[in-house]
Amino acid sequence: MTEYIIITILIISFSGFLYWAYLPDYKRNPKEFWRTLIGMPIGILLGGIGFRSLNDQIRKWAVKKKKENNTEK
Repeated sequence: MTEYIIITILIISFSGFLYWAYLPDYKRNPKEFWRTLIGMPIGILLGGIGFRSLNDQIRKWAVKKKKENNTEK
């Protein structure tokens, strides 16, 4: 019985974290939300264990900025 209470508390805490941490990203760009949801935690993990170049590559993939046209008239 105690396990279920602990698991329920962890699920509620995790859901609250996702809501608080990722809602601004979802509102800004819903199409790219899944890249952020998957890429950022993996990038943080890789950066924490010393793979900074992989962290940078995943960050670029997750935030994938569109090319801007800088043509002036």
